[in-house]
Amino acid sequence: MQITLLNSSFDLLIGLGIFLLGMHLLEGGIRQLSSKRLKQWLAFSTASPVRSAGFGTLITAILQSSSMVSLLVLAFTSAGIMPLYNAIGILLGANVGTTATGWVVTAIGFKLNLESLALPLLGLSAFGYVISKPQSRSNALSALFLGLGLLLFGLSQMKDAVALLPQSFDLSLLQDHQPFVYLLFGICLTALIQSSSATMLLTLTALHANIVDLPAAAAIVIGADLGTTSTTVLGSLAGSAVKKQLAMAHCMFNLIVDLAAFFILLPLLPQLLAVFSLSDPLFSLVAFHSLFNVLGLAVFIPLMRPYSAWIGSFFNADTQQPPFDQLALKRIPVEVPEAALAGLLAATETLCRQAMQLILEHFGLTLNNQRIEQQDVLVKPSQSRYQQLKTLEYQILQYALEVQQQALSHNQAKQLEKIQQANRALVYACKTLNDIDRDLSQLYDSHSPNDQQRFRKHQTFIEDLYSDLVKSLSSTDHQQIQRTLEQLVAKNTQYQQECDREVYTTASPSDSEIWLSTQLNLQREIHHATSNAILAIELLKQLQHIQQQLLHSNATQKTLISG
Repeated sequence: MQITLLNSSFDLLIGLGIFLLGMHLLEGGIRQLSSKRLKQWLAFSTASPVRSAGFGTLITAILQSSSMVSLLVLAFTSAGIMPLYNAIGILLGANVGTTATGWVVTAIGFKLNLESLALPLLGLSAFGYVISKPQSRSNALSALFLGLGLLLFGLSQMKDAVALLPQSFDLSLLQDHQPFVYLLFGICLTALIQSSSATMLLTLTALHANIVDLPAAAAIVIGADLGTTSTTVLGSLAGSAVKKQLAMAHCMFNLIVDLAAFFILLPLLPQLLAVFSLSDPLFSLVAFHSLFNVLGLAVFIPLMRPYSAWIGSFFNADTQQPPFDQLALKRIPVEVPEAALAGLLAATETLCRQAMQLILEHFGLTLNNQRIEQQDVLVKPSQSRYQQLKTLEYQILQYALEVQQQALSHNQAKQLEKIQQANRALVYACKTLNDIDRDLSQLYDSHSPNDQQRFRKHQTFIEDLYSDLVKSLSSTDHQQIQRTLEQLVAKNTQYQQECDREVYTTASPSDSEIWLSTQLNLQREIHHATSNAILAIELLKQLQHIQQQLLHSNATQKTLISG
C-alpha cells in the first residue's frame, strides 16, 4: 500500500512538472506571436475604468497568460507609455481573465480522452519546433502547440495518479477540516509552485476523484487566488516605485475580494449553485471562481479613480533621485521592445539636455527654460558633471545591447541604431569642447582685444545657433524642423570658413605658428562639436516623429473600433 501511495504521489509530481513546462512553452510561444498592433492597443488602452478592465479581462482570457499581460503592463508603465491608472485597470481585469483557464481545463481536460489528443499534438509540434528556425513565427507557433500538448499530457498524468489514491490512502485524513485549513493550503501551495492555474488544476483533479468536496475545493481556489500575489510581491521588492505600486494594487484587490469571497460567498455556495442551476461539481467550482472575481471587479470599477490615486501616493520617495539615474532603464523589461525603445528615447532626451547645458557653459552661456542666457562670469562645466554624462551614456549603451539581443523588427532595429548614434554624437560633442576648454579660457582671459573679440564672436555664434537648435528640440512640426536643421548645418560650415579666412587675413608676422594652429584647431573643433549636436537633434526628432506616428495610428484605430 505504501509503495502504491509513493508511486501515485511521484506520478502526480511528474504530471505537475509536465503541466508547468507546458505553461512555460505556451506563454513563450504566445509572447513571440503577439502582434505589434496588440502591444500598441495595450500600451495606449483607454483610461475608461470599464474599458481598461474589460481589455485586461479579454486579452488575458485569449492569451491564457496573465503573467505575460503583467509583464507588458509593467514594461509600458515603467517606460512612461502607460499611466498608472490604465495599468491598474488592466491588471485587475487580467485577474478575472485568468479564470478562463479553469473553464478550458474543465471543458476539455475532464470530458475527453486526453492522451488521444496530447500525443499527436506533442509529436507534430515537437517536430515543427526542432526543424523551424529559432525566433521565427513557425518556431513560436510550434512552441505554443507543444506547450498545449504538454498541458494535456500533464493533466492526463495527474488524473491517472489521483485516481489511484483512494485505493491506497485514507481519504478521511483530507476531509472534514475547517474551511480555513483549505484556504491556507491553497495560499501555501500557490506560493510554493508560483502558479494559480496549476493549483486550480490540482484542485479540479482532486474534486473529480472525490478526494475533496466542493466547499473544500472552493476554499482552496480562494486561497490560490490570494497566493498568486506572492509572485507580484517578490518581483517588486527590488523594483521601481511603479512596480511596487502595481504590486500593491494587485495585492489589495485580491486580499479584499478573496476575504469577501471566503466569509460571504462561500457560506452561500449551495444557494448560489441553485440560482445558476449547476449540479456538475467541476463546472460549479470554475463558475464560483469566476463569480467572485467578476463581482469583485464590478465593485472596484466605480472606485478605480480614487483607488489609483491612493495607490499612486505610495513609494514616491523612490522617485526623488538625480535626473541621470531617474530613468533606471533596467526597470523596463527588455523582452518588450516597444517599451524598451520608449525608455531609451526618454534616456536620450535627458542625455541631450545635459549635453546642451555642458556645451553652452564652455562659452559662458546657460540654458534656462528653453532660453539661452549669458552668464556674468565664465563658469566652466565640472569634470564630475561630464563623468555623469558619460555614466548615463554607458547605462544607455548597456541596456541597448540587451535590447539588441531580442527579436526586433527591421524598424525597431533601425530605431535602436539611431538611438545609439544620437548618444554617441552628443557625448562626442561634449568631449570635443572639453578637449579645447583650455584654449577657450585663454581667449576669454586674454588681454588682447583681438582675442576677446574672437571669443565674443564664438559666443554669439553659439548663442544664435543653439537658440534655433533648442527651438527645434521642443517643436513638433517635422517639416519645419528639417528645414531649420539644414539651415543650421549650412550656417555652421559657413562660420568655420569665415573664421578660417579671418585668421589667415589678419595674421601678422609677429603671430607665432602655435597661435595660428591653435585658432584654426579651435574653430575646427567648434565646427565638429556643433555638427554632432545638430546630428543628434536630427536623429532625436526622427525618433520622436516615429513615436508620434504610432500614437496617431493607434488613436485612429481606437476611434474606428469604438465607432
